[in-house]
Amino acid sequence: MAFSAAWATRGLRAGSLVRGPAAGGGGCSVLRGPAVIVRRGLGETVVGPPLTDLQGNLRHVQNFFTKGASSYNEFKQQCVSLRLFAFGGVTAGCVLALFVDPPKSSYWCRWSPTYLPSRLKSMFFGTAPPLFLTEPNNHKTDVTAMVKNIVHPKIGTEEEEQKAPSDKNKFKVCVCGGAGGIGQPLSMLMALDDRVGELCIFDLKIAMVPAEGVAADLSHLERPSKVKAYSLDKEDKPIEKLSECLSGCDLVLVPAGLPRKPGMTRADLLGINAGIAKNIVEACAKHCPNAVVGLIVNPVNSVVPAMAELYKKKGLDPKKIVGVTTLDVVRANKFVHEATGAPLEEIDVPVVGGHAGETILPLFSQVEAAKAIPADKLKDLDKRVQDAGTEVVNAKKGKGSATLSMAYAGARLGKAVLAGLSGEKGVQECAYVGSSITELPYFASKVTFGPKGVAAVHPLGPLSDHEKERLIVVKNQLHGEIEAGVQYATGNQLA
Repeated sequence: MAFSAAWATRGLRAGSLVRGPAAGGGGCSVLRGPAVIVRRGLGETVVGPPLTDLQGNLRHVQNFFTKGASSYNEFKQQCVSLRLFAFGGVTAGCVLALFVDPPKSSYWCRWSPTYLPSRLKSMFFGTAPPLFLTEPNNHKTDVTAMVKNIVHPKIGTEEEEQKAPSDKNKFKVCVCGGAGGIGQPLSMLMALDDRVGELCIFDLKIAMVPAEGVAADLSHLERPSKVKAYSLDKEDKPIEKLSECLSGCDLVLVPAGLPRKPGMTRADLLGINAGIAKNIVEACAKHCPNAVVGLIVNPVNSVVPAMAELYKKKGLDPKKIVGVTTLDVVRANKFVHEATGAPLEEIDVPVVGGHAGETILPLFSQVEAAKAIPADKLKDLDKRVQDAGTEVVNAKKGKGSATLSMAYAGARLGKAVLAGLSGEKGVQECAYVGSSITELPYFASKVTFGPKGVAAVHPLGPLSDHEKERLIVVKNQLHGEIEAGVQYATGNQLA
């Protein structure tokens, strides 16, 4: 009785097998017990075409897919023939892969089947050997490194491994005024920094957006940093209420204060914003005296000297107080890029002096890309960098100022500070700090950040004739603004 391969399989699974005449026994019968076990193994010897008879084996394979087996022996022969072609296909595929995409090991280059023919061909006919044989045989196995990688596997390249911050290089950062127009995007950008392990958002309860809402929003970002919020009433003193927020901070960014309103003098603005900055700096002096305090409080030219002098009176390091002038650098870089088309990564314009109007001095002469700009156009770019803040205010129809670009610039400085604190070498940004590179006690220039904050303040470098003339104007105006800040510190002190 004929039966198909499917029925044979069912018989094997059921523990019995239907046997036809070809297997002996004359008629159809059901095998049970030991007979089933025997046939589940090799069973009776199968006499079929030899392995070298490809045509005969191919016929059995075709019958396997198109016809049912008439006996168990025929079914088994079909399987044997099928296995022959399966193994042959796999082997042929592997061999083909070796020639299509050969390994680069020196062993293969030396002992592969293609080595001798290609060598002989190149000797007699001058043709080049296969491409993979022309590569240097420097693929030596470093057993020590291999074992080390198994025990301590590395993720990513060696360069990425060096850049990736370890748990020891995770820092606590606080953004005071983190719910404001600058504070919110600045907080987000700092939350994205891999070196930030904990981010604190502080603002007053009267802020239009609660600090708790900003923190909750940022806590959903795909970053491991923890985000916490702290709010105070207007009458609360930060020095008394921000112990948990500021304790252990490595970097405090302060985008706080009021904008200058129509009819308000610089002295009026200084009196208000210096008081706001003083409350925060006072709390930092008590709870995180070793933290770098980045001030984005106008007028920066006066507020930074005031707070640094107060730190000095308190016996603390005045260089922990850093004025954020990075926005002037960001603008100068972008304007040069627009004027020349040079790649932004090749443009780094030092901007020195201060952070307001004519005290802003971009040193275009020190940038290779800017040398292609005509002298009269450079003067226009100089003026544009000075008035860039007004450009944004006018574009916003008086309903806002440069908040987003300021947040970007603040985060850029914050990233540089954290890189220096983590031990990265050669981290430089322009900043407004205590300085001795000119006769003025405070001046913006290139600064190197290190493990303790400001590590070095760099001199101005060579200046063009135009820049030398502008430097005189910068110093004259900046001198008076610094004096205003120093006078504020003379009449005040930190608790």
